[in-house]
Amino acid sequence: MTFFNSKLIFIAILSALVNSCATLPPDYAPITTNHPDIVKDQTKYHQVKKGDTLYAISLIYDLDYRQLAQWNKVIPPYTIEIDQKIRLSEPDLGNKSAQGNLEQSPTPPKMGETTQKIVVAPPTTRISSYKRATLSLNNQFTLSDNPSYKTHTLKNIHDKNGSSSQKKPINSIESVDMLKLTFQWPIKGKVVKPFSQADNKGIDISGKAGQDVSAAESGKVVYSGQGLIGYGNLLIIKHNDLYLSAYANNSQLLVSEGDKVGKGEVIAKVGQVGSNPAKSNQTSLHFEIRKKGKPVNPLNFLPEKQ
Repeated sequence: MTFFNSKLIFIAILSALVNSCATLPPDYAPITTNHPDIVKDQTKYHQVKKGDTLYAISLIYDLDYRQLAQWNKVIPPYTIEIDQKIRLSEPDLGNKSAQGNLEQSPTPPKMGETTQKIVVAPPTTRISSYKRATLSLNNQFTLSDNPSYKTHTLKNIHDKNGSSSQKKPINSIESVDMLKLTFQWPIKGKVVKPFSQADNKGIDISGKAGQDVSAAESGKVVYSGQGLIGYGNLLIIKHNDLYLSAYANNSQLLVSEGDKVGKGEVIAKVGQVGSNPAKSNQTSLHFEIRKKGKPVNPLNFLPEKQ
């Protein structure tokens, strides 16, 4: 084979390789990019409708109303407007994560500089002391196999300064607020549907049509209406910054938004569950307790005896 023929064969093989790389098979994974002009905004919003309140929106999405207020820069008394878009997640979360990673990244060395690894001793070694190296007969330093640690406790340090080493117990705001709340049953009846995070975010208590519904605890009415699908005539009472209670499927609402109610005060009348005529004889109250926007089992807060 001549040199010219070998050259032609090499060019043909090279051309085939280039063409095969230029055309990708149809099932090849697409290349993704994080360019800000291409990435779509996947943030979820709730568009405010007539009758909506920040508390009602928080109930729909299992969020803390204070978080919603912070994310949307809504200040007390948390007034929102019709058609306003309420953000349902923390803004700029991705940017914060990226910024945090950049801050933690080490600064690369400049050209010509050498890097030196600096080892910082753990806090215990700053307080502890090892046995000093002993000089052997051949004038070489050796470390003891089992170094002893003489650790100065925090108590001894405080004693030297003349201050007490014990911290006084401090109750958290959450504990103090919970101690002030003693929920009672809103109506007397049998629990016909228990609490479930997936299917039932409260409990359903059987009752009679028109039966009085009482406030489980004192507080302020922050929602009174029927704007939430599946809740019928709904009342939401704010007890403190952490806890809300909700009363749904009422036939009549006796208090309005902004009213202050006392524990045991009649606030509504028991109504029918759903709109199916076949179940018109089934009346019950749907009752929820929310902690920081999340549904919790009311039976953990109610007394055993009604």
